[in-house]
Amino acid sequence: MNRLSIKLREVYFPFLIISIATILSYNLFRWIFDIKLGILPLKEDLLNFWIPFAIPWVPILLWLRRRIRILKISRKGGDGNFAYQFAMALAMTVPIIISQNYLQKASYDLIFVNNIQQTKAHEKEKYFKVNTYSLDKGTLLPYVTSRTSGKYNSRLNFHLYISCPFKNAENVWYGITFKKTISNRLNDHEKDVAYKNFIQASERKLKTYSFQNANYFQKLGNSDDRDGFLGAIKTANKGVDEKGQIILVPKMESFVDKHDNSFTWIFASFGIGAFVLLLMTTLPGINKKELNNFKKRKDLKDDDLKEFLEYLNPMGPYKSTSILLLLNIAVFLVMMFSGLNIISPTPQELLEIGGNRRAEVMTGEFSRLLTSTFIHGGLLHLVMNLVGLGLGGMLLDSILGRFQFILSYILCGIVASIASILWYENTVSVGASGAIFGLYGIILAFTIFKIFPRYMRSTTWILLGLYAGGSLLFGFFGGIDNAAHFGGLISGFVIGGILIVTQKEALMQKAK
Repeated sequence: MNRLSIKLREVYFPFLIISIATILSYNLFRWIFDIKLGILPLKEDLLNFWIPFAIPWVPILLWLRRRIRILKISRKGGDGNFAYQFAMALAMTVPIIISQNYLQKASYDLIFVNNIQQTKAHEKEKYFKVNTYSLDKGTLLPYVTSRTSGKYNSRLNFHLYISCPFKNAENVWYGITFKKTISNRLNDHEKDVAYKNFIQASERKLKTYSFQNANYFQKLGNSDDRDGFLGAIKTANKGVDEKGQIILVPKMESFVDKHDNSFTWIFASFGIGAFVLLLMTTLPGINKKELNNFKKRKDLKDDDLKEFLEYLNPMGPYKSTSILLLLNIAVFLVMMFSGLNIISPTPQELLEIGGNRRAEVMTGEFSRLLTSTFIHGGLLHLVMNLVGLGLGGMLLDSILGRFQFILSYILCGIVASIASILWYENTVSVGASGAIFGLYGIILAFTIFKIFPRYMRSTTWILLGLYAGGSLLFGFFGGIDNAAHFGGLISGFVIGGILIVTQKEALMQKAK
């Protein structure tokens, strides 16, 4: 019984308190700064899903992961402690996500107005019941976007946004959306056929679309859908005030049904998670050594988090790599706060923030050759490149030194960007992979010409085969800019050769 009380007191009850505090804190934060004040410049999908998915890890890593070590967890072939961390994160994430759905809907009433013009008087409201309205159906403005989704970007999603202006209501638009999802594994010809079929089917549906069947309207907030409708509006209204546009999408269901059972499921999901964690806490024994270390507040010996944070420290052992990692992360955060989709931004969105394309570079926008190397086409793209940069940096950072490492990275990135626009006429290219392949080109040169000591060469060959070889192989199946990869790899090999000719003895000494 004493052991059970220790596990409950040191692990389970702190989990309950921290979970409840995290769920309530995020909902309060969202309600104040987004719903009431409207000052959060973030997309709704980010606020509704991605932040709730990430935020539980903060209290877990800061306060709970140390307590989990108290439990005597044994798991063959894996990290049992991480499994407990993941279970705790999931127990917090699900209620937070469900609560966002409820919070967004419950915070707004249905506003009754006589005409569309009156919606402008309710700036902070979201749902409207309009007595009468008429549309200028002769001005239907279309805009199409395509985004990837699914594991390994296996799906390609077409969205056709149509903005139609209301009569006698300036800057207020009726929004219609048509969607279709196809496999992203199809070849270019099959995708073109599927796209044309989608457009034709959408046009047929539009001819029979009933504009007057809306039960009520929802005003769109900061979201990808709103951006799609704004894209349609901008096709005919260059320089339009985007913030001043009101997009109303029709809802056919009853307003009273909009809450569903969200409120009940907030508590149900948290109860299920709490029960599962109770079982996970009570079943294992107690690690007496870790319990004593916890009570004495001793640091963890094998602390993966501490090692990871040291790797991001510009004053740590991998100074140059840390600087480049932080730069790539910082640019991605700027993209996120600028309203870009963090999973699959469109080529046009990437182009607007500095992506690389032949037409723009050839008209004098040469800065894109560099800026594009710090821009990424989604979170997965960023993570994959950070891993590649980290692995390459472990081998080269201390050998090249800060100046040569960063200069080589930038030069290879620029050459990779040039190779991309030479090969592709109308492709928007982004990502650090060309510059990273430049680092692997240097590693290849150092391996072939025996700069690395003998005991390291098998490791470098494995790394080159798995990361560089694997990436190039997948590039032949489409969706990856292999021109930039080859450009970076070749330029890196050349730079490595020059360094070997001019500094061979010094490089060999550092490599030891």
